[in-house]
Amino acid sequence: MMKVNIVARWGLKKMTRSAFVRNNTHLKVIEYINAFVPSLLAVALGLVVYEFGFKPFWSNHDAINFWLQIIMLIVSLLAAVRLSLEMAVSKKKLARVFNIAGVVFALFLTLYVLPQKASLANTETNKFLLLKLVLYGGILLGVVTEISHFLQFLYSKTLNPGILFVGSFAMLILLGAFLLKVPNAVNGRVSTLDTLFTSVSAVCVTGLIVVDTATRFTSFGQLIILLLIQVGGLGFMTLTGLLSYAVSGQSSLKSQLAFTDMMSTKRLNNVMHFVYQVVFVTLLIEGIGAALIYFSLNEQLFSRSIDKLFFSVFHSVSAFCNAGFSTFTLGLYQPEVRYNYDFQFILALLVILGGMGFPIVFNLYRYIKIRTINLVRLVARNPKREHFPNIILLNSRLALVVNMILLVFGFIAYMLFEQENTLAEHPTIVGKLATCFFGTVTPRTAGFNTVDLTQMRLPMMLIYLFLMWIGASPGSTGGGIKTTTAGVAFLNMVAILKGKDRTEFFHSEVSHQSVRRAFAIMISSLLIIAVAILLISLNDANKGLINIAFEVFSAFSTVGLSLGITAGLSTVSKIVLMITMFIGRVGTITLLVIFIRQSRPLYHRYPKEDIAF
Repeated sequence: MMKVNIVARWGLKKMTRSAFVRNNTHLKVIEYINAFVPSLLAVALGLVVYEFGFKPFWSNHDAINFWLQIIMLIVSLLAAVRLSLEMAVSKKKLARVFNIAGVVFALFLTLYVLPQKASLANTETNKFLLLKLVLYGGILLGVVTEISHFLQFLYSKTLNPGILFVGSFAMLILLGAFLLKVPNAVNGRVSTLDTLFTSVSAVCVTGLIVVDTATRFTSFGQLIILLLIQVGGLGFMTLTGLLSYAVSGQSSLKSQLAFTDMMSTKRLNNVMHFVYQVVFVTLLIEGIGAALIYFSLNEQLFSRSIDKLFFSVFHSVSAFCNAGFSTFTLGLYQPEVRYNYDFQFILALLVILGGMGFPIVFNLYRYIKIRTINLVRLVARNPKREHFPNIILLNSRLALVVNMILLVFGFIAYMLFEQENTLAEHPTIVGKLATCFFGTVTPRTAGFNTVDLTQMRLPMMLIYLFLMWIGASPGSTGGGIKTTTAGVAFLNMVAILKGKDRTEFFHSEVSHQSVRRAFAIMISSLLIIAVAILLISLNDANKGLINIAFEVFSAFSTVGLSLGITAGLSTVSKIVLMITMFIGRVGTITLLVIFIRQSRPLYHRYPKEDIAF
């Protein structure tokens, strides 16, 4: 009996050692494939950029088709081999489904889409357009997916997540500037500085422009701007991290901690599921918004249905991401849409939803869901109830209250100060109410304008500066110091005036760390704004202080509203604005933490003394 057990253990050990060697070999082969496939896809992407950027769009190039088919065939075969090896060492079902779908899609592009595109003699057809977009969109998706592998590797190292977050925006800006510089993206000549400025404005979802988006950029250039807005609004790390999780079926603790900070959520448990929800909800709301915009527009404004569809998608994405870009020369002040109040109301709702913040939206959704279920059970006389005390978090309550106060305050102020001014263009009651509502929403980092801002009275301009400075809510696509920051600062001031030793709101105490962070954000933002105003004033003093201040507040809070001086600024001033937009998007504290050495925990305290004020 003992001899049998010894033989059995020896056989099991031998099998375990054999499985270990086999898995180790598989992993090495996967590593080689992971290093080779991105290089091939980078070459394929280079061919795509070359064809889009330097060749006529409605053209079929045999040489490009041939090399793309060779590259995609090799990529498909390597992806299939990698999938078979990963299935042997990985048990993640979600990753299997995603990778199988990826291999099938790659084979579909290689064996069907590419040959069909290459065989078409007549390229002036919708079929050619569809095949080309599907093919090149698939290649782009493959490139981003492979980048996610590399980022997952970086996450596993001791690299500061803040560096990755800031660096991803910087790389995306440079890539966008390069793509906007290719001949097919622009009409005529656009300087490198102006393309870089446009890329910064799009990635930072600001909306400030130095060249006319409608006339100086082609449809291809506008498509690039649209993609930069979408990726910049969600965050490049969000998209690549999502793909990385889908491919591997898992995420490291470091990557989860990084995402909790990027998404302004405390849900460390299953944080990638939260990222999935963010991307899904974003695309869903933008899709619904695009459909509503499409049906709110007059068909006579567009020569083709596809132009109307692109306009709808562009403005839906631009509104939800709080970017403020428009394909009209005068923005929404264009006569064709200036009085289309349905269109403006849809955009305003998209701006509000995008600026509310995903953690707050999901928190409210959970609250409404539980309330609805309890109501249905009450009607059905079901005694079972769901009860969750404090289901609406303090952060959500504060953001919603501040949002409501700012909307009401801005609406009343606009109605009072602009009644005989910019509102005079809208004679109807509905027109005045719609303009007031939109004019209150847009300075909260949206950047659209339905009135001539240069004709706005000074009191309303100052209120706009205040609204732009506060901006949107945390975890949103908007900028500014955030509603919760302003709310915490105000509550702390009230507590001091009442002689309280703590800051409270809705029967909850605001942590001391939150109060300190709020004032740090406010002071650092004002310092950045002050320095930017000073630097621009040194180079463009003739523009006027209020115009310069308006421009800087708009840039820092990623709003995009302007009094018309952006294009006429000097080179130095444009660079200052670009830096200001970048700092405003990534966050002052986030950027400073990267460069300032963090102190170790302090295990001592000095004597306390009061400071005179």
